[in-house]
Amino acid sequence: MVLKFSFLAMMCFIFMPLAPLYAQAEKPLVKLNQLIEEALQNNPEISAAEKKWEIFKEKIPQASALEDPMLGLGVVNLPTNYSFKEEDMTMKEISISQRVPFYGKRRLMGEMAGKEAEAVFNEIQERANRIIKEVKSAYFDLSHIYRTTGVVQRNKRILEDFSKTAETRYSVGEGIQQDVLKAHVEISKMVDELIMLGQRKRALEARLNYHLGRPPETQVDEPEEIIFRKHPSAIDELQKVAMEGNPVLRGMKKMIEAKEKAYDLAKREYFPDFNLKFTYGQRENGPDMKRRDMLTGMMEINIPIFYKSKQNRKIAETKADILNWEAQYRSMKNEIFFMITDMAEMSLQRERQYELYRTGIIPQASLQVNSAMSAYRVGKVDFLTLLDSQMTLYRYEIEYHQALTEYEKSVANLEAIVGKRLF
Repeated sequence: MVLKFSFLAMMCFIFMPLAPLYAQAEKPLVKLNQLIEEALQNNPEISAAEKKWEIFKEKIPQASALEDPMLGLGVVNLPTNYSFKEEDMTMKEISISQRVPFYGKRRLMGEMAGKEAEAVFNEIQERANRIIKEVKSAYFDLSHIYRTTGVVQRNKRILEDFSKTAETRYSVGEGIQQDVLKAHVEISKMVDELIMLGQRKRALEARLNYHLGRPPETQVDEPEEIIFRKHPSAIDELQKVAMEGNPVLRGMKKMIEAKEKAYDLAKREYFPDFNLKFTYGQRENGPDMKRRDMLTGMMEINIPIFYKSKQNRKIAETKADILNWEAQYRSMKNEIFFMITDMAEMSLQRERQYELYRTGIIPQASLQVNSAMSAYRVGKVDFLTLLDSQMTLYRYEIEYHQALTEYEKSVANLEAIVGKRLF
């Protein structure tokens, strides 16, 4: 009777449905999108990038603004006896002057600052994409820990039933002590595995809290079970999307445009700037005559006679800067295209691996355990064969969840590179 009950219990454990592989807990499950929204709001790296953009945004009006006007106060033609009435040209002056750049310079300086601010704005999206990828990676790893823990606990209960069966058979002289000891060793290994999974779970919760901007000790609810979703894997299409969506490439494009504005500005340095000055001179009346006050207007221009060592070199400098950024852009584009190809192939490999475990390996391993169980009941195979079949199925279940987790993580990496969500 005891043997019959043990076999029935083992059969119930072995043929539990694969999806899900263990019963869901009653406590609430945390959704991935909730954590992503929280990270976008609270992550300090994203906040720092936003503040940096605000700094550069404030530079735009400054770049195209005129220089402050100059106010001058002075005395002109004052005799050494300090008399303001003795000489006709002695006067007290007040002047105002304003430097005005040549036509188009201010506009180019403002546009250059605007392009630089747009380049910095793309840093916000780049950091957001990276944080989303990190949150997803930690979330999927944590989900894998929960699923793996369920698989280990379920198989531990199966092995405990195996152990009871082996002990019963040994007590009635139908088994050997080695079977009992082997079962106990495997159970101890699973206990150790549960301890390691608990430590890994706490580390992943701390990592997730870091990206969410939470205190490290904050409780993290159990993630939802991962559901397989097939993503579009056409590499050429993903590369086209990356050309427009990748924030690093967008930022580098804006920097190239900013350098082109700097190049146009350097060419305008051949033209002079203007300094406009207006002066009012107040004269004191003399003993014999009434003196009128004086007005003076003046326009000054700088003469770019040292253009060979200054303006020419500035143009050469900005041109080299453009070529440098264009080369960096091409290098980054090639690197991103390679990463897209690599990640797309990796996700495709993980997808095939997941399907192989789901439709082939695990069902076949389950049948093998069933066959070994039936043979063991009639004495056609020994206990170690049955135990080996169960442990093989156990390893395949772990690898199944690992393949699904790695697939989702590779898709998350691909989304961060492309700059767009694929689902």
